[in-house]
Amino acid sequence: MKRKNKRYEKQWADEFDHLQAASSEVQVPSAPPGEFETILAEMDRRGIEPRIRKEMKRSK
Repeated sequence: MKRKNKRYEKQWADEFDHLQAASSEVQVPSAPPGEFETILAEMDRRGIEPRIRKEMKRSK
């Protein structure tokens, strides 16, 4: 069983290294201007309170 686990660990480590190398070259585009404000406005319209605001209220 230990050999099987080591083999899977090696396989997962190799796959992770491959994905990490491939993703390092990818440049993520920035969000369109005003996108964050639009999302917050929609959340306010629906009555959804962002989690960070809830957490900040609890910490006070």
